[in-house]
Amino acid sequence: SSGKDEERFWEIFRDRLELCHRALQLRHKRLLGTPSDVAPILWQDGALARLKPGETIDKLLFNGYSTISLGYAGLAECVYYMKGISHTSGAGEEFGIRVMKLLNDSCAKWKREENIDYSVYGTPLESTTYKFAKCLQKRFGIIPGVTDKEYYTNSNHVPVYYHCSPRHKAKIEAPYHELTTGGHIFYVEIDGDATHNEEAIRQIVDMMDKYNMGYGSVNHNRNHCPNCGYENAVKDQECCPKCGARFETIQRITGYLVGTTDRWNSGKLAELHDRVVHK
Repeated sequence: SSGKDEERFWEIFRDRLELCHRALQLRHKRLLGTPSDVAPILWQDGALARLKPGETIDKLLFNGYSTISLGYAGLAECVYYMKGISHTSGAGEEFGIRVMKLLNDSCAKWKREENIDYSVYGTPLESTTYKFAKCLQKRFGIIPGVTDKEYYTNSNHVPVYYHCSPRHKAKIEAPYHELTTGGHIFYVEIDGDATHNEEAIRQIVDMMDKYNMGYGSVNHNRNHCPNCGYENAVKDQECCPKCGARFETIQRITGYLVGTTDRWNSGKLAELHDRVVHK
């Protein structure tokens, strides 16, 4: 909508931010007055709180006890449209950080003013990224690098077609994690079989720790035949080459909470990963 005019871009951006703010306020107001009896396991039995029967959850909606999230997607495409380059370096990276700072600063401002814990959330918008892309194609046509695919890149991620090392990807995405305090994830996609490669998992977890990643996931393909027990790591192979039975396929093995208060060392995480896979 900005036509690549930056002044116009920030004007539209702030206007849309206020629209999001109003929508989040409506969600908050809709929850006010909800009795704890609606979900006793959550609100009365200790999963989230121990309120009395008939007591409302109102006090838990303020003072930082709960968060209300402003999600986002398509940072990669936004930066590419506005600057003509990726958000992975130079002016593209600088512009992407400015976008995220405005999101984060706005949430902080709303929080100060209303005592409601607004936060920026790198959302798992798997279906919405497709819907966004289709709507924008219909509205603006095909724009190379922006609307020419069937999806938008989720949150602040490096696009899947941008091939780089895990370390390079971590260096690019880490600054955005600090500005996405409501939730974020760092993915590493490993080609081939990492199931029995403890050292690879350890190095990736150590790297996440070094760059202060809050949550990370190691993804790799693993095919298991329920009939004869044969395993391999070949992508998009549906059937067992030995007996022809349909494979059971796992692609995301596990996630790691890296920056915890009682921090585990990478060796323990690798052992946990190994146990989960073999189980």
